[in-house]
Amino acid sequence: MIWALLIGLGALLLALFYGFWVEPAWRLRIKRYDVAHPGWGGRAPLRIVVISDLHAGAPHIPLSRVSRIVRKANALNPDLAILLGDYAAAHRWTWGQMTKQQIIDRLAAFRAPLGTWAVLGNHDWWQDEQAARDRRPCAAQIALAQASIPHLDNESARIDHAGGHFWLSGLADQRPLDIDPDVEGFDDLEAALSTITDDAPCILLAHEPDLFPHIPAQVFLTLSGHTHGGQIRLGNRSPIIMAAENEVFSYGRYEADGRTLIVSGGIGCSELPVRVNMPPEITVIQVTGA
Repeated sequence: MIWALLIGLGALLLALFYGFWVEPAWRLRIKRYDVAHPGWGGRAPLRIVVISDLHAGAPHIPLSRVSRIVRKANALNPDLAILLGDYAAAHRWTWGQMTKQQIIDRLAAFRAPLGTWAVLGNHDWWQDEQAARDRRPCAAQIALAQASIPHLDNESARIDHAGGHFWLSGLADQRPLDIDPDVEGFDDLEAALSTITDDAPCILLAHEPDLFPHIPAQVFLTLSGHTHGGQIRLGNRSPIIMAAENEVFSYGRYEADGRTLIVSGGIGCSELPVRVNMPPEITVIQVTGA
């Protein structure tokens, strides 16, 4: 009886060590998707590399690990480098001083021929409540500007690419003041798409994936993060940690009416520094014509 108890206790301790340290602090995988779309036409293939939900903070993600993640992302030879928000740790289990400027300065080394582009996440605002209430630039937004990383705030940019240009749109955060997705956010999809001047294909950056059902056909690909894949994942379910009870798009690839949503599992954690069967990931999307 005592041996069974000791074995059970040992197994529990190993499981806790794995979930609270090994997977979130040591593991990093590359998750790849292929998106073939007829609207891409004769344009050259496009490799997009995404770093989402970094949530940097010691001990799991010190600045040295941010640099290692960036080096690994650069080694994937992106055509387009994307940052999807939530840059600093979002749980209390951190120590030491690490500013958003320090974090984003490290991310500035993440580069691609077609540029590095960013949006903000909900925690970037939650960690700067006064800026959110006043709707003025938050610390992460200021750090992006100082690092010369373009931040798409309900706007679109035309990007020239071999075989034809495309549009890259970015939404302001949908939950800057409250976790509830039904609360009004800073996002304005109509404004973001209003600067598009032709029918070239569009890729949308939206930290939260909630609005996918409302995306127009021209936006053939939406890239999101926010959920961390639930952090604890059993099969295709995330029964423990979700951002909200009515979260629908938790992780991976979703299709609807010729449009594709990719939800990255991200790098860091919120609430608790734990990951089980959802290791930190760099997400790679290869876009081609159908």
